[in-house]
Amino acid sequence: MERFLRRCLDSVQNQSYSNWECIIVDDGSKDSSPAICDEYVKTDSRFKVIHKENGGVSEARNTGLSQVSGEWVTFVDSDDELTLDALKYFTEGMERYPKVSVLRGGHRTITPTAIGKDRQAEEWIYTKSHADALKISEETWCSGFMWSTCFRKDILEGVQFDNYITWCEDHIFTYQCMLKAKEIAFVPHVVYVYYLDDTYPAGFGKNLSFKPISYDMAIRSAEEQRKVKLLLAGGNKKMQQMVQLQYEATMRFAIYQSFFSHNLLSVINLTKAYSFITTKNVIRLWLGYQKTRMIHAYKVVFNKY
Repeated sequence: MERFLRRCLDSVQNQSYSNWECIIVDDGSKDSSPAICDEYVKTDSRFKVIHKENGGVSEARNTGLSQVSGEWVTFVDSDDELTLDALKYFTEGMERYPKVSVLRGGHRTITPTAIGKDRQAEEWIYTKSHADALKISEETWCSGFMWSTCFRKDILEGVQFDNYITWCEDHIFTYQCMLKAKEIAFVPHVVYVYYLDDTYPAGFGKNLSFKPISYDMAIRSAEEQRKVKLLLAGGNKKMQQMVQLQYEATMRFAIYQSFFSHNLLSVINLTKAYSFITTKNVIRLWLGYQKTRMIHAYKVVFNKY
């Protein structure tokens, strides 16, 4: 991630709100990233760095959380960046709603060929309802994204990232924090820029968001997300239905991922436990996977990327 690290750290350093501390976790990087981190620490006392052996994204985030000294916490991945006024908008939310424990901001997605539509609330929104917070999160495309969210430190007590889960682990964490929060607010501003520099399939395995994942881990992630989101939905039938549909979609994605390590017949056997997934579903996914592989191979051979 050395190619993007300065962009990320500069976005923190240049914040219009200046009273912050940034804890950088170097998770055993083998490139020049550790030296870049040390450079920022030497020139700006607001940066702190922890150098550790590689343990995965969840362990790295838990390590960073254990060193937090401030009252509020937000996150930024090393290949993304904060918008200039991100922390200012969060502090405005804290002042507007003094008892809020979770603030959810907007985000913008950028690919090599396009800048996506800004995804954010149209106005300041405040709620004490977990079901409403879940609904608004979906309507504003906040979903379970952790990196456009600011958490009051006291609700993080007892909440950690699951070291086994490395896909959508941030969604599980965010929903768990929302469940502990008595009041949640939505910020009508973009606070985060999410980069997809290596889009699938050309960059599969390079970008943080497109690493091949294990079938079993994806299943566990889907199950954990469903469990906590159903708790947020409470007795709201419409939200319960939405959570189930999202769960089924996530399970189908898990099956797609399983094609990296299983053959078609093995996957069909694996899915017998899930009544909403048919053999027809699996074959359709498998054919789509094979088509993607062929397109990728063609582009690599003929240098079309």
